[in-house]
Amino acid sequence: MPRIVATQRSADGTAVGRPTSGWISSRVLATLCVAASAALALPAGTADAKPKQTLSQAKAKLAKLNSQADKQDNEYNKAKEQWAAADKKVKALNASVKQQRQSWASLRVRVAQMAASAYKNGSDGTDIPTLLSAKDPQTVLDQMSAFTALSKNRSTELTQFLNVSQLLQRQQAQAQQAAGDLAQKKKDLLAKKKGIEKSVEQQKALVKKLGPAADSGGGGGDDSGPVASNCSGGYHGSATGKARVVLEWAYSKCGIPYLYGGTGPRYDCSGLTMKAYAAAGVSIPRVVPDQYNATSRVQRSNLSPGDLVFFDDLGHVGIYVGGGKFIHSPHTGSYVKIDSLSNVWYSSHYVGAGAL
Repeated sequence: MPRIVATQRSADGTAVGRPTSGWISSRVLATLCVAASAALALPAGTADAKPKQTLSQAKAKLAKLNSQADKQDNEYNKAKEQWAAADKKVKALNASVKQQRQSWASLRVRVAQMAASAYKNGSDGTDIPTLLSAKDPQTVLDQMSAFTALSKNRSTELTQFLNVSQLLQRQQAQAQQAAGDLAQKKKDLLAKKKGIEKSVEQQKALVKKLGPAADSGGGGGDDSGPVASNCSGGYHGSATGKARVVLEWAYSKCGIPYLYGGTGPRYDCSGLTMKAYAAAGVSIPRVVPDQYNATSRVQRSNLSPGDLVFFDDLGHVGIYVGGGKFIHSPHTGSYVKIDSLSNVWYSSHYVGAGAL
């Protein structure tokens, strides 16, 4: 086949040959197509693509999230206790103020009588009308100078009333401010807790996707499947007295889903232990660190059924049932069940035990 040469003029006008044979053009075109296809086949940013998370990495991250959530749950419960105490104090102060208002109203009648007497006797009572027009103790506090116009033999009684009113006003304002601060703290903690729960749910979904072997005890795992049956038969151990009542009550809750801040009918870890002990007539604090401080230390080798077992820097608690096992409410997505102290996560995060 004769070679076809096209000509074109260079910048100085000289003819220059340019090959345009069919087989060369096809070969070049084919090469360009292959290169273009390869470029399109490569995903953008392949060199910088994030490596796929492994099952062990997902489980480790889930364990960390559960640990954070446990500690956040303790802070949330503590804030609820403080808020409730402040609210109770405010209500008590309001009741006291109401009572004092009644006393103040009675005193106001006597003041009116004293004003009338001062008027009859011609004494200076120019401030008394202002005093009598006051509608509340705070206004009286603002009009303290008016009391100088009253009979001197009543000044001690009136001064005492003013001091009590002033104290109550201050206490009420302080308690209301404290309640407001705690309510905001509770709101902040709840928002943070929801954020952690969202992350935990994401990790649980990832672990479930990666495989059924994701269960890693209290620190991770996918517990969203069927309710556990490892304690559904009830407690049949050797515990006696109050310890037996505690364990029988705890076993009766087997399979109930975990709930942040729950004290019934769903529970978090310390809510379960607190209610179990309450069933036996024993009062223990609400949050894990306080439960630890309220109990006497017990060596692991001397554990008895009914003792509390603590984990993860006092972020988690359960009740020892004997045989190296304990019952607890683990974490979001899980439920009340039996676990072993020899489990890798619990063994490595064991803090100690306590007995009452």
